[in-house]
Amino acid sequence: MNGSALAALVAAALIVVYLVWKQRTARKQSVESEPGEQPVASVSPPVDTGADESEPVAAPGIDAVADLPESASFSEVDDLPVVEAVETVGENEAAVAAVASQPVAVTAEELEFVDLESTPILADQDEALEMDELETGAAEAAPGEEFTVFDEPPVPSEGQDSVPEVELGLEYPAPEIAASETAPVAAAEEEAAVVEPLAAALAEPLKEAAATAEPVAPRPFAETVVPMVRLTLESYSDRLNGLEARQRSLLTQAIGRRDDAQRDRLQRELVIMNDKLALLADSYAEEVACYQQVLETLEQLRGEVGEQADLERAIDQLQNGETQAAEEFLAGLSEQPRPIAAQAAYGGGLLAECRVDLQKALALYRQAVEQEPDNPRYLQAAGRAARSLYNYKAALPWLESFVRLARASDAYGPQALALAQRELAYTYVLSGQYQKAGPLYKESMTVLARELGQDHPEMATSWRQIGELQETLGEYDKAVSLYKKALAILEKKRGPEHPVLANILAKLAALCMELELEKEAVPLYERLVRIQEKALRPTHPQLAISLNSLAESYRLQGRYADAFACYQKSLGINETLHGPEHPSVAAILQELAKLCISQRQPEEATQYQQRAAAIFQKSVEASEKKSGQEALTLEL
Repeated sequence: MNGSALAALVAAALIVVYLVWKQRTARKQSVESEPGEQPVASVSPPVDTGADESEPVAAPGIDAVADLPESASFSEVDDLPVVEAVETVGENEAAVAAVASQPVAVTAEELEFVDLESTPILADQDEALEMDELETGAAEAAPGEEFTVFDEPPVPSEGQDSVPEVELGLEYPAPEIAASETAPVAAAEEEAAVVEPLAAALAEPLKEAAATAEPVAPRPFAETVVPMVRLTLESYSDRLNGLEARQRSLLTQAIGRRDDAQRDRLQRELVIMNDKLALLADSYAEEVACYQQVLETLEQLRGEVGEQADLERAIDQLQNGETQAAEEFLAGLSEQPRPIAAQAAYGGGLLAECRVDLQKALALYRQAVEQEPDNPRYLQAAGRAARSLYNYKAALPWLESFVRLARASDAYGPQALALAQRELAYTYVLSGQYQKAGPLYKESMTVLARELGQDHPEMATSWRQIGELQETLGEYDKAVSLYKKALAILEKKRGPEHPVLANILAKLAALCMELELEKEAVPLYERLVRIQEKALRPTHPQLAISLNSLAESYRLQGRYADAFACYQKSLGINETLHGPEHPSVAAILQELAKLCISQRQPEEATQYQQRAAAIFQKSVEASEKKSGQEALTLEL
């Protein structure tokens, strides 16, 4: 044992001895009993509770708690008994005498429990004394047995061989203490007689320990402080728009190379990016939460790998929304033994998914699942990523295992399990296994309706998914009804033109157009365009698509001027995005030509047709030159 440890042990012994002596002498000073009366712990005056006197009630003013006997079964701090707040009695002899003759009792069944912080400090404790902990408890009692709570078992008075038998409830009879006006003086003398020799006896060992003690590093906090993400909404929006523009450029290149696999993946990722942009505030909150989760993982891994410059750089950059350093660090750890490898792979997958790099995210999630096949978080993340990439063959086993584990785990309540079941049902729908989806939807929606209510947004999501199922099965009228139900819930909860409505508005409007219900489709598309004009940048491709759809619904309703205005807006967006010679521009020019013919404007129609034909011809020539083969001529 080194010198510092010896010093601490000796100091602790001195404090304990002093506290025990101080507590006992303080009790004697606070109680002055008449001969023959039973002493009690100092209490506040009795309170009229209005309860029947024949029934035991909670003690109104007990100022201390008895130590736990060995047979007690309290295991945690929360199991400590309630001790009500006390009032300092001090010198008030009348208040003491008013309650001295009647012990206050409680039954074991009526005892309440609170945290340790709820336990009061002794009323007559010296205010200068600082206590780090107050160990409290209650003696075990049989059901219905009454007992009084005390701070410690009483001991025989000086000159007594045993404690007289009195009825105070804990089988700890209290000693008789003679009242004396000189008690404070005697107590002070007794204190000096005990403490001073003890201090003198311990002085030399303490000096020796201090002289030989080695410097000790300060003890770190038990709880790790996780740094907070400082990414702003503006920075997130700029980065996401940059990612979307880069992705669209890659898609154009993939189409030019005729790389169908790359094209399909990029198109799917673009859809996710557009959804994030449309619901910018929601996706920003999700992004920050994801970064925060990875920061917590990095802090946990610090305990495994120690302080490293790469780790510190990863944490610092991730706080500002930069993921590259963190991804590189986690990639290195993913080659380590489990569970570090699984944690690192999962964290890297989260960051890749934030960048909407689904292929890399799926590879990392797969690695985490291989390391820990029974981890629900890893299974759910892998299943979602695989589904987003249309890899239902891989997604279904993972999500099925996730639901199985959620059912068997106490960590998942009814609501969480219902959401997991709905996720699996939706994957069944997308993979064409409709019969398996029905029972899961019914079970999950029953729970969600009970737990959250019929008009909760989660219910809207469920109705929309089932509407998609009905539309796939050709039950269009049912699908329209379910889409409207979902839309009504979202309108009530988020407002008539919230960005979250964009998806359901587009589905419902498109289905109305399919059913030749253009009159119903027009106001839906109008709302959709208004929402996207506020939520998306002015040149966003998704806005151009919605403008085209609105223009077509106007044209079918004979509202040619409104249709012309929408096509002109869409034309401007496409020219900005792709240039004036792109085929998408030619397609809109053709539609403008049709409108001019409908409005008996042949000259304008001819101009639009000629321009469109020139663009298509250049596109065909470029394709022939690249492939070396003669392409089909496009007839306008």
